[in-house]
Amino acid sequence: MKPLYQNGQTIKSLKTYFSPYFVELTQPTATKVFLLFLAILSIQGIQSIRFLYHWFLKKVSNSSLNSYYFLLSSGKIPLTALTQTTIQIALSCVPENLHQYPFFLIIDDTLQPKYGTHFDDYQLMFDHAAHNGSNYLKGHCFVGLVLSIPLWYQGKVRYLSIPIRYQLRSEKENKLELAAEMIDQALQVFPSEKKIILLCDSWYPKGAVRKAVPENPQLELISNVRVDTKLYDLPPKPTGKRGRPAKKGHVLTIQTDFELNNHTGDYVVGTRKVLTNLFPEPVYAMVTASNPENPSSYRLFISTLMPEDILMDEDELEKDFPEKNNQDNRDLLPYHLYGFRWSIEVIFYEQKTFWSFGNYMVRSKAGIENYINFTAIVYSCVQLIPFQQTQYAHLQSESAQVKKQLFGMAIQEELFFYTFVSALENRINSLAIIKAFEQWHKKKRSF
Repeated sequence: MKPLYQNGQTIKSLKTYFSPYFVELTQPTATKVFLLFLAILSIQGIQSIRFLYHWFLKKVSNSSLNSYYFLLSSGKIPLTALTQTTIQIALSCVPENLHQYPFFLIIDDTLQPKYGTHFDDYQLMFDHAAHNGSNYLKGHCFVGLVLSIPLWYQGKVRYLSIPIRYQLRSEKENKLELAAEMIDQALQVFPSEKKIILLCDSWYPKGAVRKAVPENPQLELISNVRVDTKLYDLPPKPTGKRGRPAKKGHVLTIQTDFELNNHTGDYVVGTRKVLTNLFPEPVYAMVTASNPENPSSYRLFISTLMPEDILMDEDELEKDFPEKNNQDNRDLLPYHLYGFRWSIEVIFYEQKTFWSFGNYMVRSKAGIENYINFTAIVYSCVQLIPFQQTQYAHLQSESAQVKKQLFGMAIQEELFFYTFVSALENRINSLAIIKAFEQWHKKKRSF
């Protein structure tokens, strides 16, 4: 692996990348935020803000530990502006010839156990996954929003997913309203003519999120929905008889009114255009079953975007789904695109396992949200900077964890060299010693 140490250039490159985030911040605040970003990036296994301060921040800054707690908890960090900045950076990395591909916003929530009752919005919540052996969990609920964009690397089009916003849900707040708010803020950054596809599981296509889809012409939805969702056939043709024509056809049953004649993996799939009570316009319904004889194996998905309106060329369809002919590929395209929703689960797992997502020791809601969103910004940085700055292009296919470790090592080496040189210059004129150290370090890196 090519080393990142470049004689002091790594920190400068990171400052260039992060500089758009500091536009609305004062100079002292911007300096502290940048140092926090570097600390999160360079320290493996973060235990708390105090841990970051002890092992990194106090070595590079004269600011006190309380000043960093105040920075996080004061509530003056413009998280909406930071979210929109992340989206703008991500869009700048997409090549012009890939802008016709669909872009995805993915919404979901995750639970974070906490052991202590003094945190804001600490609550007992139902845990459907029973991660701790119980159906209930004490801690926090975060609603997360992820952006997935098409990029070109290794000779193929690949989608890269990055977290762009987290919100901590209090007991009195509605997850759907928080999600709709974050979606609306994100859409303000995209060009008005760009279609954005929202991906979510069966919890979210209702309430405020459902209302946001028809109200915003940019937004489309591909979602899993409850199997008991009411489906209707398209309106019958006018009969010429007196009276108001029917607005909906007959009620459909997913077990009997869908021809499961397509195969993908271990599932059979049936598709057709239908009407629902969720949206005023027809939607594309997709029914899957692993065992058609077992009613409990059926799943229902809907798409407000018809397959023929999804801009992916036939060559790309043939490359992505070679086992089927192109017409079947087109029919199943919304169902396959729903698979991108899984990337938010991967990000939740990576951030909790490798990025110390839950190791915050800040009590206020503002402080918790700011810290969690800082980790999301740093995660997005290591994913996007190889596509933005050519000197890091060799890292494009590496995982976020590998990139974090490499950047962290480079930051630590540059800070060590800077501290070493400063200490020597403050004592004697040690140019010969400095040059000898540089030669030794270059020789060391060559192995």
